[in-house]
Amino acid sequence: MKIVMVSASGECGALTDWIIENGPGSAELERWIIDPVPDVADQVLDTLEAQWLLTPADVLVFAASPLGDELATRLAWRLGGGSICQVRTLDAQQGLVTKSHWGNALNATLKIAASPLCLSLARQAEERVSHDPLPTMIERQLELMARPGWLETVETIEKVSTHPLLQAQYVLVVGQGNRDVNEKAIFALAQSMKAEVGYSRARVMNGGYDAERVIGISGHLLSPDVCIISGASGAAALMAGVRHSQFVVAINSDPNAPVFFQADVGVVDDWLPVLEALAAFVET
Repeated sequence: MKIVMVSASGECGALTDWIIENGPGSAELERWIIDPVPDVADQVLDTLEAQWLLTPADVLVFAASPLGDELATRLAWRLGGGSICQVRTLDAQQGLVTKSHWGNALNATLKIAASPLCLSLARQAEERVSHDPLPTMIERQLELMARPGWLETVETIEKVSTHPLLQAQYVLVVGQGNRDVNEKAIFALAQSMKAEVGYSRARVMNGGYDAERVIGISGHLLSPDVCIISGASGAAALMAGVRHSQFVVAINSDPNAPVFFQADVGVVDDWLPVLEALAAFVET
């Protein structure tokens, strides 16, 4: 079996982690490098198709990004193969792929039924991305085509800074419980505990909370040393954002809340007085 990693020059870390975690075994590995990153998928699709015809592969793996999702889908259609986006794992020997499903509520295992198979990887916490180089493999540089005629202008928005949540050692995540506690009070508690605060999407959607601090599959994916989850039931979409935490504390008044099954320590109580007591202890 031959597996090709298709990525831009700056995406080595995530691909290295994926190769290590998936252990492709005896599979032949090759890398096709897209540099610079195209403005639109149309600039590289013809080149990808031509390269595959010259050096066919059984599986093509694209890095986690909207561009990766689009390339995996459109290239599979061109090659008469199959595509699966936002994949977590690949068992090349058994021909199985896993990915999240139903809003990250389920982990689906899919049987590979078409060839070539084009995959795009699921996002992971930025702070966990490896800085190790990729294993030694054949590398092929892909040339970009000119921008298509229908593309008149391109605006590049630079990422000026990293959100503090992504670098925090201690994080407080607040769900829908105790809706009468406002953002100012929650932020003050987090500061007292020397933690950054984040919210479930449900709490943000109710209004009055910073949408840039949403945690979960549609927000930030974190990997803090300690994560305190307060007033959240433990929905899969939220827990996907904190699953790489080193230590998880859950506080919920419902003893049967699913969050307790994913926590290292659970406290069955109203989360506000528990956090107030914890903040007072930290300050002393």
